[in-house]
Parts: sequence; structure tokens; C-alpha cells
Amino acid sequence: MEQLGKVYIVGAGPGPADLLTVKAHDCIKEADVILYDALISRDVRTLFPENAELIFVGKRAGDGVDVTERQNSIHHKIEKHAKQGKVVVRVKSGDPMIFSRGAEETSYLQEKNIPFEVVPGISAFNAASAEFGIPLTDRRGSNSLHLLSGRDVAGKLLSVKQLVSILENRGTAVIYMGTKVLEEIYEALDVVHRECIQATIVSRSGRWDAQKFKGTLQEMVSLNSETPVKTPALIYLRMEC
Repeated sequence: MEQLGKVYIVGAGPGPADLLTVKAHDCIKEADVILYDALISRDVRTLFPENAELIFVGKRAGDGVDVTERQNSIHHKIEKHAKQGKVVVRVKSGDPMIFSRGAEETSYLQEKNIPFEVVPGISAFNAASAEFGIPLTDRRGSNSLHLLSGRDVAGKLLSVKQLVSILENRGTAVIYMGTKVLEEIYEALDVVHRECIQATIVSRSGRWDAQKFKGTLQEMVSLNSETPVKTPALIYLRMEC
């Protein structure tokens, strides 16, 4: 009977190694095999043990590789090494359960009866908020927080009706992977909402070239059209009137 190893799905946070949790650091140190993404910083990669097998499984939107095929390949690699009795650490940027396909990987491991544990990480929306002093909630004007994706897995634009409802009810909306659809969102809004929505875009939070841009939604659309904001980037939206 084969002796199963264990899989740790670890959130590496926004980039700086000192923002890793203690548990994440411990898992990395004990790894026999590490599968890591394109957004894992050099700072974090320096912590990878010399004797661990390192497998790069990076993927970026729009790179021409079939997303489903590549994700299945990752699943099979994790399964293969776990069934060899190894400690497998799947390192993902941010938090593995927020827009990071962590749910797909945990579902696959459950289906295969492979022991696993999820180790949370600091997500980009938290990191950027702390780095640039962006309030996520504020009793004076925002009583809820909503994380959205610019497009769904099928490529469909987020629901502008849902977004307007969030903002009208004094919520803060944080849009991941949204800079490429920012103009589409703007065009789908009526004139009143276009004028009242304030936007903050944070580019490459946690990195040396991190930047914050703030203004009306129209100003941010114009800025992003003239010189596209470097990704990864987040968009924070609130209603100001």
C-alpha cells in the first residue's frame, strides 16, 4: 500500500518574505517538492530549501496557454509527488483561496483522498490597503467590503448592476484583474454614477515599483488608457456623493 505524503497549499502574501506567516515559512522549510507561481517574489524564493525539488508552474492571463489544461497538469504533478510520500508545498501569491484557483486544487485533492492543509496568506487587497493607507471599511461612509473579479472564468464582464448596488449601499468594492475592463465598466454606468464613483488603483503592491493612483473613475479610466497601469493591480471603488 502506498504511503501518502501531505500537501500544503500556502499563501505567500504580496511579495516581501517578512509578510509570510510563521506557518507558511515552516511549511516551505520542510518541503520536499515546491510548486510555485510566476508572482512569487525573489524574496520568498530565497527561502526555498536547496534540497527541495522546485517546479515552476507559473501562468498569466493572456499568455496563449490553455488555462484548464495547465491547471490539470498542476493537479497531476501535485498528486504524483504526494503519492510518493513527499511533503508537497504549493506556493501561491496572496491568499490561496482568493481568486487563486485554490478551491480547484483542494477539490482535486479531496477527490483523490490526498491529505492537505491550506495555509492562509495576506491577500493583495489587505497588503495594498496597509501599504497606501486605503480604508477598506469606514463607519463614516463604508460599512461593507466586496471582492470582485473583472471577468469571470468564461470571460464575462462583472455585473455592473451588482457593482452599483454595492456602491449605492455604501460598500467598498475591490476589483481584481480589472484594469483591462475598467473602461467597459465605466461605459456601462449611467452619468450620475460615473460622476460619483471615486477610484483608487494600486499597481504592484509589495514590490519596489508599487504605485497608487487616485481620482474620479473617469480620471482613472483616462490615465489607464493613456499609459496602462502595470499589473498586477487592484481597483478600489467607493461612492462619494
